[in-house]
This record gives sequence, C-alpha cells and structure tokens, in this order.
Amino acid sequence: MISSGLLKHILPEVEEGFAVGQNKHHIYTVWEHNLLALDWAVKHNYKLENRLASLLHDVGKPKTKRGDGLDSTFYNHEVVGAKMTAKILERLKFPKKFIEKVVLLVRYHLFYYNVEEVSESSVRRLVKNVGPENMDDLLEVRIADRKGSGVPKAEPYKLRHLR
Repeated sequence: MISSGLLKHILPEVEEGFAVGQNKHHIYTVWEHNLLALDWAVKHNYKLENRLASLLHDVGKPKTKRGDGLDSTFYNHEVVGAKMTAKILERLKFPKKFIEKVVLLVRYHLFYYNVEEVSESSVRRLVKNVGPENMDDLLEVRIADRKGSGVPKAEPYKLRHLR
C-alpha cells in the first residue's frame, strides 16, 4: 500500500510510522511493528476490533517520540493514539460502539504485567477502567504487541496469570 501511494489516503496516520525507529524494547520501526502485531492477530483469528487495535495500538508514537536511538521515549503514546484511533475510525465510518471498543483497547494496551511487581489494587484498577468483559480482548492486543516487537524475550508468559 505504501508503494502504490494508497496508504497516505486511507490511513496516513499509520504511514507516519514508516521510518520511525523505536527504543530497546523493539527492533522494528513503528510501521513494521504495527504490521507484525496485526499479522499475529490475523494468524490467531482475533476478531476485527482486536485486529484493528493491534494495528493502531502504537499509532500515537510518531507524534510523541522524544530522543533518538535505543533511549528514545514515547510518553503518553497510548493516550494520543486512542484519540487518533477515534478520529481514524470515525472517518472510516465504523459504528460508534465498535469505535469505543477499539479506542479502549488502544488506550489501555500498555498496562504493566510483571506479576511479581504488580499490586492487586493496580489489577483491580485496570479491570475497572477496561471492564471485565474487555479483559480477554485487551490481553490479545497486548500479546500481539509483544509478539510484534521482535525482541527475543517478548514471549508474554506472565500474561497468563491475568486470565
């Protein structure tokens, strides 16, 4: 879609990540990472909302990037990305409830899950913010995110404790 020039007309926000390098938690550009996360979601038969959230979860990174190289940061990219996701899906005429779900998944995809360090209250807060009915979907998006990072230790085995 990039070589044809179509992407800049359909999803210009996604194209912005094409040459945006990331930090030590990723070996791919934002563009490559988003496509790999989507690829994981498709190969594992995620529903459409989770596939789109997997594609768009880091759409806010180009706008929030500070610094270069392995120490670059993307503070609040999940908040910026959630707002961008809402605009993208509204422009593409998705139904309101569908948009709300994808935005929620993008907004909360970056939750911390090291079971040895996460308190029960932080887990309760996450479930309250996301809704218990959305936790499995959020876990799928987080798994696609980790699998698409290209980092050898990206296997999110610790996520199984949240199911």
